[in-house]
Formats: sequence, C-alpha cells, structure tokens
Amino acid sequence: MRRADLVLVGKVVRSQGKDGRLKVRFTEQPPPGFSRSKVHLRGSGRFEEYEVESLDLDRNSYFLKLRGVDTLARADALAGREIFIEEGAFPGLEKGRYYAFQLIGSRVVTMDGAEVGTVAAIMPAGGSNLLVVAGGGKERYVPFTDGICVKIDPDAGEIVIDPPAGLLDLNEI
Repeated sequence: MRRADLVLVGKVVRSQGKDGRLKVRFTEQPPPGFSRSKVHLRGSGRFEEYEVESLDLDRNSYFLKLRGVDTLARADALAGREIFIEEGAFPGLEKGRYYAFQLIGSRVVTMDGAEVGTVAAIMPAGGSNLLVVAGGGKERYVPFTDGICVKIDPDAGEIVIDPPAGLLDLNEI
C-alpha cells in the first residue's frame, strides 16, 4: 500500500480493558462504513494492516476492536499510533460535497489569480465550515460557502475564491 492511497483519520489514544480494545480519537466523524474496513496503523515509520472487528461509541468516546489485538499488552503497544484507511473506502459524496482530506493541501487563489495560500485545516463554525488557509506566514479564515468558494477542484488541488472586500485582511492571524 502506497502512503498516497491512505488517509489519516485519527489516532490511538490508549488501550481500554483487558480484551485489546483501543480508545481512539478521530480527526472528524468516522467515515460511513468504517466498521467494515481495514485500517493501517503507522508506527516506527511503517504501516501495519488490521481488520476492524467493531467500533463502538460510549459516552462520547470511540472504542475500536481490531482482529488479532486480543490482550492488554498488545493494545498498549499500539497507543499513540496514527490510524489510516484507504481513500477508496470512503463512499462517494453528492456533487458539491467533499471530505476534508480532499481539500486539505489545496492551493487557494482569488478570481484574478492572486495566491492566498494552502488549505491547512477545516474548522467547523456553526452552520458552515471555515477553510484555514496558510500562506505568507499568516493564517486566514475563509468561509466555505458557494458565494465565496466559486470553483473547487480537488483533483487539481485548487480552490478559487471570490472574497468580499476586506475579508482576507479582516481575519489574518
């Protein structure tokens, strides 16, 4: 499996119980179908593949059970590892909807071609999201709305924006 085919979805926080369950923290909600997928855990610069036996939500925490991880010692050894899944395991979305991993790293430019920066993160903000765009030693928050993000091309890694006057100066950090 090539690293380029894998998407970071979370991290193993710690072991949970004696049966090898893992407490995990996802970067976003687990993707649909996650509990039927295979995961790749990265540790010591290499990836190990595991089958997911179950994923449970209990008191706002996710607990993952992997096939072959059946002891507390084995689960403890996986603490701190990053969790990846294959990009192809994500179901397709309707037109105009995107997964965060499809947008992070995209180049952001204005309608007239001025470079704004690169999408570093996506931040939930009430009813919509904000693109956190890093460039020129600054971060800017750009509302991820149709009126501002006028062209989104994840395959080309580019987002064209039409920001209202002053938006890019308003929220520089």
